[in-house]
Parts: sequence; structure tokens; C-alpha cells
Amino acid sequence: MEEEPETVVLSGSPSAGSDESAEPNPYAAPGQAGAYVQPLMQIPQSNDVATISMVMGIVTWVCIVLSGLCFTVCLIPFAMIAGIVTGHMGINKAKEMGGEGRGMAIAGLVMNYLALLIIAGGVLFGAVLLGGAGFTLGG
Repeated sequence: MEEEPETVVLSGSPSAGSDESAEPNPYAAPGQAGAYVQPLMQIPQSNDVATISMVMGIVTWVCIVLSGLCFTVCLIPFAMIAGIVTGHMGINKAKEMGGEGRGMAIAGLVMNYLALLIIAGGVLFGAVLLGGAGFTLGG
């Protein structure tokens, strides 16, 4: 006589149809019916544009200090303009984000506008010197 194989019905529960007691889940909270689901972590937002403005301000001042090297003088206008533009963008983004990164955007704007004033003053001073020298040499 051949024995017929036992028919197993899957119901989704590991202990369904068996007389064995299910082992308790050691990670489940008392009285919790389902599996534990870890709550999602909120990723902190950052104002990258404000950070870029501050970094461009630092780069501008490093280039001014090292202005004896040719390539740093060439970088000053690009870093300064990029810092001013990203500083204003960073302040606008800080308004949307509840003030996140506003201080860095302001620091970038201050450094870059000060560099702009110093460079503009240097150009005007040079123009005055050259203009004064032109009058004495030509007159």
C-alpha cells in the first residue's frame, strides 16, 4: 500500500495548520502584531549654494593674498563674481528653508563685496596715478 503525500496549504502564517506553537519574535514590542518597521529618518537639508558662496569668498581672498602668482590674479574676478551670485542665491534659498545657511551666504557676500571694493579702489587709484603721470609727461 502506498501512502498518499500530505497536502500542505500555505496560508501566510508560519504556524497555520500545525500543532506547534509559534516562537515569539524577540524584536517585537509587547502586544505588537506585525513585523517591526523602522521609521524613516529625515535627511537634514543643507544650503549648498550658500556654502559655495562662502568657499568662493575664501578662494577670492586667498587669490588676493597670493596675487604675486599670475594664475591667482586671473582667478580673482571669476571667484568673486561666482561668490556674489551664489551668495544672493543662497540668501533666497535660505528664506525658503527657514534660514538654513543664511549666515554662510552673508559671509560669502561680505567677503566677495569687500574684495570687489578693494579691487575697484585699486583700479581707480591706478587710473588716477596714470592719469596724473600723463598730464605731467605730456604737458
